[in-house]
Amino acid sequence: MKIHNAASLLLLPLLFSACQDGPPSITHPPLDPTLDEPAPRSLVTSMNINPDSEAGPESSALYIVNPETGDLHVHPFSTMRGGPVPGQGMHTALTADRETVFCTMGGNEDLDLRLITIDLHWQNGHPHPEVLESQSLVKAGTRGNESNGASCHPGGPGIRQEGHGSRITEDGRFLLFSEMQNDRIRVYDIQEGAFTSEPQTHPTLYAPHGLYPNPSGTHAATPQYWFDHHTVGIWTLDSLTGSPSFGFAIQMADSGGTGAYQHTVRWLDDSRFYVTVTQEATQGNGTSQQGIWMGNLATRSAVQVLDASNILEGVSDCGIAGRKLYVAEGNVAKFLAGEATPGHLSIWDITSPESPTLIRRLSAGSGFPDDFANAHSIGIPLDGSSVFVESFSSHYLIQVDPTTNEVVRTYGKADGLDTPHGIYVQP
Repeated sequence: MKIHNAASLLLLPLLFSACQDGPPSITHPPLDPTLDEPAPRSLVTSMNINPDSEAGPESSALYIVNPETGDLHVHPFSTMRGGPVPGQGMHTALTADRETVFCTMGGNEDLDLRLITIDLHWQNGHPHPEVLESQSLVKAGTRGNESNGASCHPGGPGIRQEGHGSRITEDGRFLLFSEMQNDRIRVYDIQEGAFTSEPQTHPTLYAPHGLYPNPSGTHAATPQYWFDHHTVGIWTLDSLTGSPSFGFAIQMADSGGTGAYQHTVRWLDDSRFYVTVTQEATQGNGTSQQGIWMGNLATRSAVQVLDASNILEGVSDCGIAGRKLYVAEGNVAKFLAGEATPGHLSIWDITSPESPTLIRRLSAGSGFPDDFANAHSIGIPLDGSSVFVESFSSHYLIQVDPTTNEVVRTYGKADGLDTPHGIYVQP
């Protein structure tokens, strides 16, 4: 899906005004868009999000992986066509034709929270990213509920705004994500190039991490990414406009405890979804334990399907490939507190979705590199042909073959990864 917007002509001065000591623009050779080729059949996008300005240009970059060839392309935001783009990236979302990437870029005291649109311009087998548009979502210096501490930024509370959990509906029409520090969700109409409504919120929302649509795009779910908050909000998406309206909340709770500090939602079908629970019994009020819960729209209830007896670390993400569930075990709160976060990828048979059985667990020194830690994000294409696990704290992206459950490729610091975060896989 090609997206060309005249606003890209105004982007350069906009970005310079937002960055006090930003890098100078780079003059690129002319690029003829009529020479653009179809993108590879499958692609992975993510970002280097190291906020340290002294870490070099690749520390803030878009990276693109072709899972079939293994090619990795790293493109710094400071030297990108249509840029530079200052600040810390958060999440990517890749259109179904693998030609356009949306990136949420964090806001702070000096920078707006932004949605960046990038055309990949595939030519001669290589991407040539070009920033087409930068849309301001929240003005610089806006204080949100940052006291919750649920942030990719280490350190004490301050001004920060983050766009999280970006997802595109399966029909390719709408981009969904959350403003985590504002307790709000957003829906963007890709076809129209405009948001479907003003940001939406609800009294039950607290630190929402993403807005995850079901396969048919009729509903979407918002997990809550902070201690002791165990409600998942269910939104109805208008079939014509995509505009969201709050439906109801499902409690990840039963007589045995709660499922709090939730990072992602992954749908099994249009009614059932898995929720990843990060909070361990030693955290928060002690009522939650790490694991996976299953929510159900029909019953408006949830059950815990994996708990601390099955899972070694707080669960940060999961993904489904066929009849297998891939679980990223890694507790961000422990990492930010300076505690050990070993991190694992556990693989489960979900022939019976409410009763997963363990197939294998990959860990540091046992399938994964010796220094692997804090498994954070998982990306799986719709056809289930590959499984990717991302660790921003140990700087790894690892590709696993879902047929053999063996590691196929490993990308790390030597390949240009630096605090990788925000993975998205298409198709």
